Amino acid sequence: MTNPPSPFENLKHLAEQGAATQRAKDVGAALQAIPDLQKWLREIRHDAVLEMRDDGLSHAQVAAELGISRARAQQIAEGRTTGKRADGESDNRPK
Repeated sequence: MTNPPSPFENLKHLAEQGAATQRAKDVGAALQAIPDLQKWLREIRHDAVLEMRDDGLSHAQVAAELGISRARAQQIAEGRTTGKRADGESDNRPK
């Protein structure tokens, strides 16, 4: 892959900087930070969905706006990730 996915184009410099050692270190640090990045992005999305709900949109309307299912919109509003709670608590519901 020569170009990063579009939301991460600002990270392209990691592949273009000079020394291989420094590239490997910088990319390694970025890879280690991915869980924190995911948590941060989930928090932003959660807050945005709550704002949409506060503005009077139903879960179905939020879902239509975001191109996701109504159930997924509700999960996001409740702070749930797929299959587990966003705070790391296990989802003990039967599958």
